[in-house]
Amino acid sequence: MVSIVEKANFFSLIILIFIVIISLILKYIKEKKQIKNTNEKSKIDIFCNKNYKKIWLIFSIIIFITVIYKFGEIPKYIGVDEAGMIYDAYCLSEYGTDRYLNSYPLYLVNFGGGQSSLCAYLVSLSIKIFGTNMIAYRLPVLLVYLISVIVSYLLISKSKDKKTALLFTFLIITCPWNIFNARMALDCNLYAGLFMLDLYFLNKAEKNYQYVIAGIFIGLTLYTYSLSWITMPIFLLVWCIYMLYIKKIKIKQIIIMGIPIAIFAMPLIYFLLVNYGIVNNTKLGIFTLPVLTEFRQNEINILNIYRTGLESLNTIFFAEGTIYLIYVPLFVIGYVLEFKNAIQKLKEKQYNISIIMIIAFTTVLIGLLTTRIPTPNKANVLYIPILYFVTIAILNICNNFKTILIIFIAIILILCVNYEIFYYTIDGINKINWYEDLHLAEITKILENNHQTRNIQKYIFAYRCQPQIYNLIELKLSPYEYVNTVKIKKYTGGTQRIIKVGETYNYVYLESEVKQIDLEKQEYIFIISNSYKDTIEYLKNNNYKNINYGTYTILTKNIEINVSI
Repeated sequence: MVSIVEKANFFSLIILIFIVIISLILKYIKEKKQIKNTNEKSKIDIFCNKNYKKIWLIFSIIIFITVIYKFGEIPKYIGVDEAGMIYDAYCLSEYGTDRYLNSYPLYLVNFGGGQSSLCAYLVSLSIKIFGTNMIAYRLPVLLVYLISVIVSYLLISKSKDKKTALLFTFLIITCPWNIFNARMALDCNLYAGLFMLDLYFLNKAEKNYQYVIAGIFIGLTLYTYSLSWITMPIFLLVWCIYMLYIKKIKIKQIIIMGIPIAIFAMPLIYFLLVNYGIVNNTKLGIFTLPVLTEFRQNEINILNIYRTGLESLNTIFFAEGTIYLIYVPLFVIGYVLEFKNAIQKLKEKQYNISIIMIIAFTTVLIGLLTTRIPTPNKANVLYIPILYFVTIAILNICNNFKTILIIFIAIILILCVNYEIFYYTIDGINKINWYEDLHLAEITKILENNHQTRNIQKYIFAYRCQPQIYNLIELKLSPYEYVNTVKIKKYTGGTQRIIKVGETYNYVYLESEVKQIDLEKQEYIFIISNSYKDTIEYLKNNNYKNINYGTYTILTKNIEINVSI
């Protein structure tokens, strides 16, 4: 199926070349015959203006198919950072602390390297309303995505025209990365949606109270993802310079907007001071600014633009499941065209939404490149601005020829359907990754719901990273019980690993550790990754019966466990 996706992307590039050639030929013929485009253009615009509600009805169907259908079920796996956030959100909803007993943390510790907190607080509210289930865990990210789709349309509709806004919206809701993004509860997944809200309120702001609203949303954005601490200041600096240059904002309004931004930013600045060891107090009233065990400040370096810039750009534009390959040349075309137009608009000191998008994309990209981008998650904020320039390119290539525009729409729909089939049948179901799991959480639920297995000591030998977190989201231990029962062991090289949580869940990381367990002492339940076949055979040779469950084998001696998958 992956090869089908790759083939579709390749053929779309070939078709794009033909479309560009045909468009240039048709444009030449029109110019040669001195045929005016105004009537054709007005027909497209009139159609969009007249039928935009009907078009939005079609968009609603696409949105249902891409992100609402089987929401909470697909993806079937749970990301490790997603699971960590879920457990912290549960602790916050029930006890007002994270799992380490930090009261109302403004930044989460997670596994030691930290995690932004806004997603956890939104999920904790969702848990209060809808209970502990995957729909409740992932719902806030979906809602922010849907809001971002609406404000993206409103932003471009008000700033340009409905034709551009509708095509832009169509590209957003059919983009693979946005589909993937809306379905997982990762803290960074909120950044793109909040950033579009920021652009919307900045574009709308004229009165002082509107700048206050814009400042509040920009301040909230700082709690979506730590990389916003770099990218947002760069963007705001260039945006303010531009707005002052064209005399669309006053210093007073910048200060008014800056007050709520500063209020939101100060706790995070204090958090940095705490982790740099400059200040010691980690409490601000009821809020906690925790000390991270793995403070990753060394990952950010301006030299990374040179060191890892090409690698990061390759990830942003060419990683699987981000954007369709056809969008890469279209983005370049659209960006270059709008950059040329922006120079003229700057000379005329005119406000133009394309200039805002150029500022947004360029400044955020520069900020992101100061750190290595190994996965698209780190750069998710870029994908909506990228799609804006793709929109501009398509409209310019179409040159008001309806047939060419229809061909583009058909190609995108085919690519989207192709991706959706792949996602619903393969990528969202059977993705194998060291960082994702679901079966371990499901096994935990089965064992905890069975009174025979609930109190038996369990040993888990997992291939997955941080396996304990998948047990915890089903165990729902209180943070007090977690802190009191968790045990940590230091391994060779200084690596520390959790070897016990709760009263019955133990973790081993080496085959030799399984062999050190006295199998005759008492009844045990072993949950072993299928990757460790020798360990499974060792237990079977010691009279343990095995049951397969997904990527795991459950082994017991005298207990019957009924499982189904």
